[in-house]
Formats: sequence, C-alpha cells, structure tokens
Amino acid sequence: MLNQNNNSEENTNIILLNFTNTVDNIITEISHDKNIFFSKKISLYINTLRNKSNIFLENKKLTNIIKHHISKKINTFSIINQNQINKTKKKLGLSENNEFINTSTAMLLARNNQAIYYIDSSIIQNNQLLLLKIKLILVQTGEIIFQKTKNFYFL
Repeated sequence: MLNQNNNSEENTNIILLNFTNTVDNIITEISHDKNIFFSKKISLYINTLRNKSNIFLENKKLTNIIKHHISKKINTFSIINQNQINKTKKKLGLSENNEFINTSTAMLLARNNQAIYYIDSSIIQNNQLLLLKIKLILVQTGEIIFQKTKNFYFL
C-alpha cells in the first residue's frame, strides 16, 4: 500500500485501517444526507481513485474499499460494474487499461451508462498529511451534491 522509505507491513496495515475507517465515516455521512435521493433504480459510477500524492498506493484496492463501503452502507445504489465501463470505453475509443481518467472523461462514461451519480475520489498530500477527498456528483448537471475531505494518515 505505502512504499516510501519505510515499507513495513505494520505501516501499511495502519494506513489501510485508517483509510478504511475514513471511507466508512464519509460514506456514513453520505448515507445520512437528506439532500441525496436513494433508490434501487439509481445507478452510480465510481471512478478509480486518483493519487495526487508522491506515495505509491494501490489505487484499485483502495477504490474497491470505497465500492465495498458504498454497497454496505448505501445498498440502494446500483454500482455500474467494470465490464460495462470497459465496453463503454471501447465504444468511445478509450483504452480499457487506462484506469486514470480525468473527471470530464469519467462524466462522459457515467452519462453513457445512464448513471445518476458519479463518485470522484482522490488522495491528496498536504505537507505531512494524506487526505481522502470524495465527491458525489449529479451526472446530469455536473453539480457536486456532496463533498468531504478527511485526513487519514500522518507521514
């Protein structure tokens, strides 16, 4: 998970635990937000987490943690699966292997898959802190309807 000067397993487990707890807290806040409409008919596209720090992170693994917590806490959303996203990428002439797409391309993928909401997430390094930023975006308008940034690790 973390590969800087110290790549001990203990350090990795602490970061993963803190990341998981932080995701859980943010998703709980989303699930209690009265301004967000929840329904089984609502599809959600979750883009691969973007790493904006100078630390090596396993983005797919962290994205799967986000997906898991959303499925667990907000089981009314239907998460668009990766196979469908890959088909859409191919149809649009994008590489299926390119997991690191920008927000506008992710919105295009969300629209092409009839998603109502789009989750954009990133890791940001601010001095000695690692921060998790999660945004829930209404695909039709591009409006950010929920946004939260939380510290999950001190370097």
